[in-house]
Amino acid sequence: MKMKSIKHDLILKKASEMFEVHGFNELKISDLAHEVGVSVGTIYAYFDSKEGLFGACIEAQIEAAYTQLLTLFDEKISFEALIERSLLIKFDSISKKRKTLETSAINNPFFFESQQMFHKEGLEKIHRLYIDAVDANKGVDVDSMQLIYILHSIGNAYVLRWLEGEFDDLNSKAKEASYLFISMMKGYR
Repeated sequence: MKMKSIKHDLILKKASEMFEVHGFNELKISDLAHEVGVSVGTIYAYFDSKEGLFGACIEAQIEAAYTQLLTLFDEKISFEALIERSLLIKFDSISKKRKTLETSAINNPFFFESQQMFHKEGLEKIHRLYIDAVDANKGVDVDSMQLIYILHSIGNAYVLRWLEGEFDDLNSKAKEASYLFISMMKGYR
């Protein structure tokens, strides 16, 4: 059982690297199999399709972000700093996967929404981290979960603008995105 887990993780790690180099459309499973030193059939034994493999790579990214956010939410920092730093975690993770996302997100205007459905469990774990902080700091009579979805939508809008080339450094937009969210959430005009 341990060998299967090691092989699964090795395939996933190499696939993540190769998606970033080649993009989704250009990655060939046969090339991945060659790089990992397994057969194409072995890859398909672990992942039912290239889309399934891509989804597993995204799930791994979500889990890594969740681990970082757990640490962040344990810190004693202001709400404003919490939101900015949480967006920075998101932006930093995504900025390392630009090529992976370019064809997927730019060619599908509903990419982020579809990922919300495909990776619901992992993303809901992340959303639950925000509940208490948003409840304690909101200045509008809106459901906190709705506000959390709005926060992530604001972040996703910045990601799309970055992918489209409107600015070079996604991480530099975390402060601006957090200010936009906090202003809206607190009911500032």
